[in-house]
Amino acid sequence: MSLQSVCQCNEQLLSELIQALKTLSSSSYQEEVLTDNSQTIGAHVRHIIEFYQCFFSGLESKQINYDERKRDTEYEVNLASALRTLLNITHQLSSLANTPSASINLAFSATIDTNGSTVSLESSLVRELLFLQSHTTHHMALINLLFQVAGNEPPKDLGVATSTLIYRNQQVMPSD
Repeated sequence: MSLQSVCQCNEQLLSELIQALKTLSSSSYQEEVLTDNSQTIGAHVRHIIEFYQCFFSGLESKQINYDERKRDTEYEVNLASALRTLLNITHQLSSLANTPSASINLAFSATIDTNGSTVSLESSLVRELLFLQSHTTHHMALINLLFQVAGNEPPKDLGVATSTLIYRNQQVMPSD
């Protein structure tokens, strides 16, 4: 898979999220629809944004650690700010797709237990973008559920994995 195609996949996914969010009111974006006070659409959007921000800041240092992200509640409570940032991320992805940087090697680090143990591995731009695509899809599936619990109609297939969409299409096609 080329850098350009994986950037385009991420751009498309974030564009779908942006369109879904544009259907919400600010209060629906912040609304705590479950009893644990952390399950808001805004909380999941903030989480998505922060992972992309970690990715882009990691490009400069060639070191990515999603655990060390800044947790900026502005994106969680301010729908307009979140939309602007998501749009900015799509522009960054578009710019990245048009650069000859696919061969940049990255180091990926993660905390693996509550004692603070970490692991570091080699990675690549394409691998991290594939991870971000999967991670974003997962959180969009949760956003889809929160849309429904709050009484909002989510866009069709919001948060449905590409492989699931392909599988569904294969199931409805008549066999020859």
